[in-house]
Amino acid sequence: MFENEDVGFVIQSRLGSTRLPGKALLYYGGTTIIGYLIKSLINCGVDKKYLCIATSTSPIDDLLTEYIEHLGYNVIRGDEENVFSRYQKVASETGFKHIVRLTGDNPLINFYLIEHCIKKHLQSNPALTTTREIKGDQITRYVPKGLSVDVITSNALLSVDDKKLNSYEAEHVIPTFFENFEVQLIKDFAVEGEDRSIDTIDDYARLFKI
Repeated sequence: MFENEDVGFVIQSRLGSTRLPGKALLYYGGTTIIGYLIKSLINCGVDKKYLCIATSTSPIDDLLTEYIEHLGYNVIRGDEENVFSRYQKVASETGFKHIVRLTGDNPLINFYLIEHCIKKHLQSNPALTTTREIKGDQITRYVPKGLSVDVITSNALLSVDDKKLNSYEAEHVIPTFFENFEVQLIKDFAVEGEDRSIDTIDDYARLFKI
């Protein structure tokens, strides 16, 4: 059982993808893609009271909200475009001191990696601990795409004026931390393998082969 009441797991998801609409609710592993991710976290010992899904207030995400609530999990809805403000809303409403940011279209998590990131984060308490480095539009990944983990300190998250973020910063959440806060990069956890992200129908087909 994973036990740390200061740490909350937040799955970011919405159904309005332009390349693969509704992908979070596509079938996988006897459930849906996002259902598989939730099940994986629960099986790894995450208590459901420390798990929530962050989606948008757009009508297109009503179905996702109904589905998650039917499963018995908390849903927090916010601005469709300003994802950063959604995380601020999660931090305010849940009281999580630290947020583990995951995405609902990347179900093949490595929980050993997640635990490692959390441990490193709590030891040094930076604003952000992450497995990827973002400078401008350049991203350097230290684990395969689809396994990325971000652990964000809520106080730092809430200190940002989201109205001053540009559209890229608001959508991708973590870029502003590299400009304004202490960031801890996780480079010491060796994970091999191919891209596990799901952005297109070809990615979805590849998911069944991994």
